[in-house]
Amino acid sequence: MRAWAVRAVVIAALLAAPFWTAAGKGAKPKPGPDRVVSVIEKIRANLTVTKYQHATRVRQSQGEYLFDCSGMAEWILRRGAPAAFAQVKRPEGGRPLAVHYYRTIAKIKPGSRRGAWMRVADATATRPGDVIAWERPKWFDSKSTGHVAFVVSDPRPVMVPVRGVVVRVADASKFRHADDSKPVGGTGFGTGELLIPVDAASQPTGYGWVGEETLPEWIVYASLVIGRPMR
Repeated sequence: MRAWAVRAVVIAALLAAPFWTAAGKGAKPKPGPDRVVSVIEKIRANLTVTKYQHATRVRQSQGEYLFDCSGMAEWILRRGAPAAFAQVKRPEGGRPLAVHYYRTIAKIKPGSRRGAWMRVADATATRPGDVIAWERPKWFDSKSTGHVAFVVSDPRPVMVPVRGVVVRVADASKFRHADDSKPVGGTGFGTGELLIPVDAASQPTGYGWVGEETLPEWIVYASLVIGRPMR
């Protein structure tokens, strides 16, 4: 190769280097909530079989997702926000259950950050990728420890049946939410609408399982927290 051609190649490479750095290795990584949403979107895109069960079994190549709510949360956070998952306290020798996600977030002062988690105090500030978790009230007739889900929409303020917000969530459950993607009678992974009642400061006070379709007497007033997995 002639000298002028060599110089041209070198100059072209140098000019291209800053662009490559910005778009490749030097690119700023997506924040945790965005990565969480990406994982959820991949599930929705290739889902063919799903069922609610306590033993997690996922075969992505076949679109098979069998898990309960906490198994789903673990699977998604390990891929979308591993540092946040590592911070979740769990029983020795076991995996974290819904109550462990709740307790991890509840220990953080509302509006503050601790490690890889930020606790969202104002329910109207909820954003896609956030985690919603609650501990089962002692009076609630269920064997579960609570529930954990991911927000996949911006909040929609409502005044009926109570003052609050409606968000679309992705979770794994035996029961359908309002406008649920699961077929009637189906269980497992799906997305649907959940109502979050709020107090005067817009802090969550419980949940209505079927969004705006929730009757006032169906609202469960419980300690509900919203956490943002940052990384």
